[in-house]
Amino acid sequence: MKFGKFTPWNEWAKASEFHFGNGYGGVVIRGPQGLYELEVIKRNRLYPRYWDITFDTPITSDVLGNLEYNDVVKALEDISRLADDYDLLHESFVDHDGNVVFVD
Repeated sequence: MKFGKFTPWNEWAKASEFHFGNGYGGVVIRGPQGLYELEVIKRNRLYPRYWDITFDTPITSDVLGNLEYNDVVKALEDISRLADDYDLLHESFVDHDGNVVFVD
């Protein structure tokens, strides 16, 4: 389901997943009584194809629940504006055993 200007990257029966260029996104789930729940997700630095739920953002430290349509649009706008710290993927070094170590 589209929310405002945001078109989902992927959709299921009652859920939509959104990805943004800053390495963050959201999963919106349609709940009972037509309300929504939203989880903030973040691109996995080691496996960039995967996105993980994160509770470490200024937007929320939990799942946002009982949201109306306009609340979801506002939350997605906020998520799309989060600082892009995804470039840390490229900061790494090789340790003395030859293993690649990613800096967090």
